[in-house]
Amino acid sequence: MQEQAKKIAFALLTLSAMTVAGFVVIILAYIIYNGYSAISIEFLTEMPRMRMTQGGIYPAIVGTVLLIIGSMAAALPTGIMAAIYLNEYAGETRTTWLIEMAINNLAGTPSVVFGLFGLALFVKYFGFGSSLLSLASPFLF
Repeated sequence: MQEQAKKIAFALLTLSAMTVAGFVVIILAYIIYNGYSAISIEFLTEMPRMRMTQGGIYPAIVGTVLLIIGSMAAALPTGIMAAIYLNEYAGETRTTWLIEMAINNLAGTPSVVFGLFGLALFVKYFGFGSSLLSLASPFLF
């Protein structure tokens, strides 16, 4: 009986994963089919102009690459050193248990949730977004 339940659960999970993968393929095919004509070397290497309604996405690409490099430069050594310390040197205490639980919770939360939390906290509650935008607005428009 229990083996039959495992097979049914596995089949449902496989069906769910295949459905999600199918929708991802459909969405990617739609984007590629309708957006292929807009992609060019000029679009990827030019600066935006006309209030960012024309031109390219070069600054977005460079900014993304620099953000990834900076994040990895900070997170990789810190994470490796913390993992080595927690695994090899730290004892089994309540603090290490709390750290492990926090890491598991962070790993199980999609990053978009953290982005929305940051938007709500820093932009909506503290007002950082509107004040920074008002300072930069003369240069943007």
